Amino acid sequence: MWQVTDGVLVTDLEDELVLMHAGQGEMFSLNASGRLLWQALPATEAELAELLTRTFALDAGQAHADVQAVLVALQARDLIRQG
Repeated sequence: MWQVTDGVLVTDLEDELVLMHAGQGEMFSLNASGRLLWQALPATEAELAELLTRTFALDAGQAHADVQAVLVALQARDLIRQG
């Protein structure tokens, strides 16, 4: 199960969602699909892939690859954690 790390600040700028970990000082921007995934947390990778498949009519392989890319980027910036 993926979940948001404590201390993450979120700013909604309508066309993007901007995240910042209070201890890192680095901002990270999410587009529409990234926002959808972020707002679905906490969730499993499979649940997130299914959400992308349903919402954006992606095939399962593409949805899984997209979820993986977002999760890796968010985890690298300490914005999410597995728990």
